[in-house]
Amino acid sequence: MTGEPQPPAPDTSIHDRPGPSRLLLPTLCIPMFLVLLDVMAMNVAMPSLGRALGVGPASWPQVVDAYTVPLALALVPAGLLVDRLGPRRSLLAGLLICLLACVLGGIAGSWGIVLLARLVQGISAAVMLPAGLAALTLTWTEPAPRAHALGLWSAVSAIATAIGPGVGGLLVGAVGWRAVFWVNVPLLLLALVGTARLLPGVRSGAGSAPRDDGGAADAPASASGAPPALRPLLVSILVAAMMTSGANGTLQAITVHLQHSLRLAAAPAGAVLLLATAPFVVLGPLSGRLVAARGRRATAAAGLVLGGCGLLTLGHLGSGADVVSLVPALLGIGVGLGLMTTAIVGETMAAWPSRPGFAGGLNNALRQAGTSIGVAVGGAIAAHDAGAGMLARVGGAAGTWWLLGAVLVLCAFTRGSRTR
Repeated sequence: MTGEPQPPAPDTSIHDRPGPSRLLLPTLCIPMFLVLLDVMAMNVAMPSLGRALGVGPASWPQVVDAYTVPLALALVPAGLLVDRLGPRRSLLAGLLICLLACVLGGIAGSWGIVLLARLVQGISAAVMLPAGLAALTLTWTEPAPRAHALGLWSAVSAIATAIGPGVGGLLVGAVGWRAVFWVNVPLLLLALVGTARLLPGVRSGAGSAPRDDGGAADAPASASGAPPALRPLLVSILVAAMMTSGANGTLQAITVHLQHSLRLAAAPAGAVLLLATAPFVVLGPLSGRLVAARGRRATAAAGLVLGGCGLLTLGHLGSGADVVSLVPALLGIGVGLGLMTTAIVGETMAAWPSRPGFAGGLNNALRQAGTSIGVAVGGAIAAHDAGAGMLARVGGAAGTWWLLGAVLVLCAFTRGSRTR
C-alpha cells in the first residue's frame, strides 16, 4: 500500500464497450426471419404434410394454429422473462429450444408429434422476438444508429413474408414437407453461435436510457422497475395493432377476391400480392434514416396517411374489381408498412427503456392480435360479398382505420422534429 489514491474502477456499462460487430445485427435478424418464415412456409406445406400423415383437410389448419396461438399467448410473459434473465440468455434459450423443436418436427412420424413440435416452436418464437428486440435496443443505444438497426430489422420481416410461400413450395416440391423443419436448423445454429460470440451479456435496465426524438436524455434506467411514459406506450401498441389489422385484413380480402372472383391460380395471385411487400422491403432500411432525420412521430404519421389514402382507392378505380384497380391499394400497404413499422416499434421501446423485453413483448403481442382480428374481419366480409362493392367496403374501413391511427400518432407520439 503506497497511500496513493487508487484510480476508479472502469465503467463496464454497455455505452463504454466497443461498438457492436457488423455481424451482430444480421444475427439478431435471424430469429425474426424464422418466426415469420415458419408461418408462411408451413401454410404451403400443410396439404402435403396432412396427406403424408393420413390426416384429412379439416385438420390441416391445426398445424398453423399450433404455432401461432402459443406464440401470441406467450409473447407478454416471455417479455417479462427477458427482462428478468437478460436478452442474451433468453435469446440463446429460445434459439436452442427452437432448434430442438425443428429436429423433432423433421423426424416426426405422426400428426401428434408434428403438432407438439409446432407448439414448442411457437413458444420459442415468443421468447426470441422480445429477446432479439431488447438486445437490439440495448446494443444500439444512440437514436440514429438504433433507428437504422430497427429499419433493417423490420425489412427482414417483409422479406420473410414475401419469400415464405415460395420457399415452402420449393422445399416441399424438391424434398418434401420435412424440409420445412430442417431448413431452420443451419440458420438456428448460425444464430446460436453468433449470439454466444457477439452479443454482450447485458441485462435489461443496465446503463442509462437512450435520448429521445427531441434530443433530451431520458431518465436513467438503472432500476428495472422504472415507470414507462404511459401515453406513448399505450398509443404505440394500439397503433401497432391498427397497423397489422388494417394491412392483413385487406390482404385477406384481396386474396379471396383474386382467387375466387378473378379465378387466378395461387402463383399469379401471390405475384400480385408482392406489390404489398416489395415497397416494405425497400423502405424498411430507409425508414430508419427518416426516423433519425424527422422523428418517429412524423414518420409513422406519414406512413399511416399514405397507406390509408391508398386503401381508400379500393373498388373505386377503373372497373373497380380488376387487378389493375388493386395496384394503388397494394402499393399503399407496402409503402405505409415500410414507413411506419420502424417508427411504431421504436416508440414502444423508447417509452419503457428500463423494460425492453416487456415493451417488445407488448408490441409484438398487439401486432399479432391485430393480424388475427384483421384476417378474421377481412375474411368474413369477403365470404359474404364480392366484387367492387366488397373491395370498397374493406378499403374504406381499413383506410379510415389507418387515418385514425395517424391522428393518434400525432396526438400522442413523442414530439420533436429530429432524433439526435
